[in-house]
Amino acid sequence: MSATSVPRHCIARSRRPLRSTILALTLAALGLACQSQNSSDTGSAAVMAIPQASFSEDATSGAPGLTVRFNDSSTGEVERYEWNFGPLGTRSDRDPVVTFSEAGVYSAELTVFGGNGSSTMRKASLIVIEEPPVAGASCTPTEGYLPLTVVCRDESTDASGFYWNFGDGTDSGETNPTHTFTSPGSYTIQHRAQSAGGSDTVTVPVEVYTLGIVATPPPGSLPGNVVLSIDSGGRTGIAIWMIDGQMAGSSNPLLTRFAETGTYTIELTFGQLGSPVVGTASLDYVVDYGPATAAFAPDVSDGSGPLEVVFNDESTGAVTQWEWDFGDGEHCLFPAPAEPDPSDPEPVCNASSPSHTYAAIGSYDVTLTVSGPDVDPGASPIESTAVVNDAVRVYIMDPSFEAQAANGAIGGAWTALRPDPVLVAADHLALAVGGGADAGMPSHGSKWAVLEGLGTDGSADVDAVENGIRQEFILPIGLPVLEFDYALLYAEPPASPIMDAFTATVSDGTRTVEIAGARANVASPYAGESNRFATRDGSLVRATPRRTASLDVSAAFPTANADTRFTLTLRVTNASNGFRSPLAYVDDIRFGEPATALAARFALEGDPIVAGEEAVFVDETCPDPNSGACAAPTSWRWDFDTQGLPAPPSASGSGEQDPSYVFPEPGVYEVRQLVRLADLESEATLSVTVIDGPTADFELLSVLPVNAGDFLTFADLSSEDPADPIVGYSWDFAGWGFSSLESPDPVEFVQAGDSIVRLTVTTASGQTDTAEMTVTLE
Repeated sequence: MSATSVPRHCIARSRRPLRSTILALTLAALGLACQSQNSSDTGSAAVMAIPQASFSEDATSGAPGLTVRFNDSSTGEVERYEWNFGPLGTRSDRDPVVTFSEAGVYSAELTVFGGNGSSTMRKASLIVIEEPPVAGASCTPTEGYLPLTVVCRDESTDASGFYWNFGDGTDSGETNPTHTFTSPGSYTIQHRAQSAGGSDTVTVPVEVYTLGIVATPPPGSLPGNVVLSIDSGGRTGIAIWMIDGQMAGSSNPLLTRFAETGTYTIELTFGQLGSPVVGTASLDYVVDYGPATAAFAPDVSDGSGPLEVVFNDESTGAVTQWEWDFGDGEHCLFPAPAEPDPSDPEPVCNASSPSHTYAAIGSYDVTLTVSGPDVDPGASPIESTAVVNDAVRVYIMDPSFEAQAANGAIGGAWTALRPDPVLVAADHLALAVGGGADAGMPSHGSKWAVLEGLGTDGSADVDAVENGIRQEFILPIGLPVLEFDYALLYAEPPASPIMDAFTATVSDGTRTVEIAGARANVASPYAGESNRFATRDGSLVRATPRRTASLDVSAAFPTANADTRFTLTLRVTNASNGFRSPLAYVDDIRFGEPATALAARFALEGDPIVAGEEAVFVDETCPDPNSGACAAPTSWRWDFDTQGLPAPPSASGSGEQDPSYVFPEPGVYEVRQLVRLADLESEATLSVTVIDGPTADFELLSVLPVNAGDFLTFADLSSEDPADPIVGYSWDFAGWGFSSLESPDPVEFVQAGDSIVRLTVTTASGQTDTAEMTVTLE
């Protein structure tokens, strides 16, 4: 029998100690028996080999949850396996699979049993399970304009390796990389942290905005106007433009002008309010050489005169001389000729972009001729001419009388009219605020016209009387409505049939039209007294509210054209008495667009309306102008129907939008509101009932004298308006008693001296009045 087939009882094993005699006998017997089993045995005992433990593993490190397969590679006959994994316990499989769920360092031990014993292999600190990393990252800035450079920092924990993906096709393995985005868009930066324990990823969003300068025409163009606009991808913001280091503007787009050849450095700073994100862009704009080409634009194309206009030269190319013709017979040259002709000196402009003042109405064609060297130095100078037809339009002169001498006779473009024959010398003056404003004047500027009716006798109706001032005008393009403000001052009694009056007319030389709303006379409501004028006999001078008159001239003269000259005449007449002649104030002649709709409406606050107390009127013609559903009037006229009262009140009308008025007497009044907007006028009326307020009164019925200890009797004498009867009485008997009866019981006054007794009455509408009496007791 070979050694590999030795009976089990012939293999030496360790046993628990026996008594020495038994052990010796047993060993002797066994030895003899085993020796006889093999004839070739040399005589020594055959011992079976102990297996040698050995193993391998398919992983030694990882994250929690790592599964490791252990493969037995022991030699010899193994009867049993015993694996020891420390805190994970033991296994008896030959090739166990073990899951390591928690971080830590683990040892593995294999003991194999067989033959006459066992052997063990131990691998200390074999398996290392690491905690997974926690990725963290920050990038600054996370938004901005191209090109945007972003600095990223790793803020991970438990990481040994890093990876960055910037979302634009580039990546980095640096710990703290810097990256520049060169295209606009929304990017997501990914940062992955790695270790033996695994990996983790975080993201950082980044917004990159485009910002550029677009020049029209592009660089390389000839001298001239250039429009600079911002390419911001639709983002709105605030722009600051710099050209060659100088502030050029903040608009988008920006119109600028490069009149000279060369290279201009354009810099743009762009951002949004409340945002720290600011971008910059720059552009070198090259202007190429070009021949002189005339071009210009006036800074104002129309207006009232005298009109000062600056003609901005916009010529391109190399210009050495500018010659201007302003269309009104005036011209100038810039710069001054090197050798002027003394016999015919040329007027010299103050600059290549000169200013010029137009002193008469008209539509003017303006011409600019420029000259400069040719590209070919040997060629004759190049000359270019630009003509702008109707470049400047002056439609009326001195419409607010600001060019007149203060407190002097009106002249200049205005022609003063006086009747023929003149009965009494009188002047039409220009007043200034230095003497005090009056009747709502001036309505514009610091001066206004005062036209005197003295010298007329009422023989001609006011719309035909030749007394006042007149001037020619032309219509502004697109503004056919003529408007002006005025007030009439008169000294005749408000209810007088003598009709001192004012009006205005417009004529095209063939037909004359009276301006709607311009007529005012003694029957017109007045707003108060004049602060500036008294009549020749010292009579009280009343003034109407400041009013607005208007006329759609195009509609009144449908055959007129842009060059038609009209005549505006402002007329005032004295109907009878030269001692009480009227005056008319006029100011702010202007032009506007026609109105589309107007409907007067108003309301009266409070009920009832009591004579002697303030009544408030509220205009409701256009309650909300900002809504766009209506347009607010520009002029209001109120007539409170008190003109004809036996005692004329201090005012019978108003020009305010929401006036307050005190009716002096009870009665029924027809209140009229007349509103005006451009060429439209609308009227609303309201019947207002004004009642008398209560009047508290009482008497002492007891016979005088009265003594301390007497019972005194009082009787009510109060009066009331039948429409608002007294419904409450409150008696105060100076501390000796109270009563709410109309006829109170007698009251005992205990002590001597003066006692003040009061009675307060209250009407159905809540009106009150109080009367008092001092009673002396002896």
